[in-house]
Amino acid sequence: MKRLFDWALIATLSSWLLACSGAPLLASMAPRSVNVPAERLQQAIAERFPIKQRLADVLELEVLPPRLSLLPASNRLATDIDLKVADRLMGGRYSGNIALDFGLRFEPSDNTIRMTGARVNRVSMAGVPEPYQTALTRNAPRLAERLFDNRVLHQFSDKDLGLVNGLGLKPGEIIVTPEGLKVTLVPRPLSRNP
Repeated sequence: MKRLFDWALIATLSSWLLACSGAPLLASMAPRSVNVPAERLQQAIAERFPIKQRLADVLELEVLPPRLSLLPASNRLATDIDLKVADRLMGGRYSGNIALDFGLRFEPSDNTIRMTGARVNRVSMAGVPEPYQTALTRNAPRLAERLFDNRVLHQFSDKDLGLVNGLGLKPGEIIVTPEGLKVTLVPRPLSRNP
């Protein structure tokens, strides 16, 4: 899936809205939010994984696609992620799991939706030797928070946002609901001509 949001609702209304005159009128009549079902969000997040990263030239970490949960009460998302770790020195291979939650924000400079405020809630690794277990338990939360905080979940194309921009709107607050996400559309500030 190449797009996170279903802009079809806006596109369907655009022909009628464009018949109206004046940008303020268009903005006032345009939809004020776009809903993204949880299934689409899960698919969009899964497309950004797996993530492979080498740690200090000793360990190779593979982060598999997360399983998503919605947390409307805190306006956050939670993920349960399986990990694979390969020890390049000793040849050991281990599996584990990490649970974290995060918020979402829209970054207008590159039209992306990014994770924000990532917090690790649980890290578990099976069969890891004791010296590594202590190091992983102590360092994995900080590493995971660094790995996930500000991570891009989706980037909109110019085409995705072209109609929204044309209506004098831009993506605003992202609200987590029991069904998925609600992205509010807010008026774009009017540019002043010198």
